[in-house]
Amino acid sequence: MFKRLYSSKAWSYAEATRWQQSFNQSIIPKDHVSIAFSRSSGPGGQNVNKVSTKVDLRLSLAKANWLPDYAKENLRRTSQLRKSKSDELIITSDKTRSQAKNIQDCYEKLVSVIKESVAVTKEPDQVTLARVEKL
Repeated sequence: MFKRLYSSKAWSYAEATRWQQSFNQSIIPKDHVSIAFSRSSGPGGQNVNKVSTKVDLRLSLAKANWLPDYAKENLRRTSQLRKSKSDELIITSDKTRSQAKNIQDCYEKLVSVIKESVAVTKEPDQVTLARVEKL
């Protein structure tokens, strides 16, 4: 049913860097993301009690076949991110009083988190290895 797009082993530094540079918000399929709104806390006067501007964006990691398997595992293991029991990554924003700006902020956070999870450390070159061996 699902076509596996990427292998589970980590990419090389060059492959990961190339993918990170080409990745942006438009690549994330809209049917893999759900957005919910709620009332935001903080300043805003009477408006804060009437308008639901806080955004909860959820990305289903199980559906994200466009994301490399090792990157999904990195996202699951990271303790700094909110995750649900149903294997969803939860990103929230209540930075502004505008729903549209908070949605954009959530997407920017999501793209940043995904790029970090795909990152692979660069292998040391021969000069660096030689210098370390001399120590």
